Amino acid sequence: MYHNNLKRLRNEQELTQKKVAKILDCNRNTYNNWEQGVVMIPLDIADILSCYYKVSLSCIYGIENDFSTKENIKSINYKTLLDNLMKLKKQNKHTYKIIAKALNCTESTAQRYFTGVIVPPSDRLVLLTKLYNVDLDSLCGVEF
Repeated sequence: MYHNNLKRLRNEQELTQKKVAKILDCNRNTYNNWEQGVVMIPLDIADILSCYYKVSLSCIYGIENDFSTKENIKSINYKTLLDNLMKLKKQNKHTYKIIAKALNCTESTAQRYFTGVIVPPSDRLVLLTKLYNVDLDSLCGVEF
């Protein structure tokens, strides 16, 4: 579970929730909800934490538990994310109907994710990594 990773990363840096919330420019209660797993951490916040702690997005989301630091970690490249989504859709010959079913959303919502109208929420991105059997960091265009 990702919230365990957030707490571990914070504790390893000897930071308080208040300090991390200040880094993220959010309320401590909001951060606490992410760390406790009450609310899924948004992608833009996970991106900031990934860069701050120098770990992969996959580590932030608890997909993997590799806490080794990546010295050259980069922020999410949203254009690459969209390009990768479209490439995977085409390679797998998926319709928005198939994608929507896998993501448990409407076809129009799936289409908006793939065309950049809205950024897919974190939980949907994780589902997309499973659907396409790809690494979250690669999908998001994160290079390290």
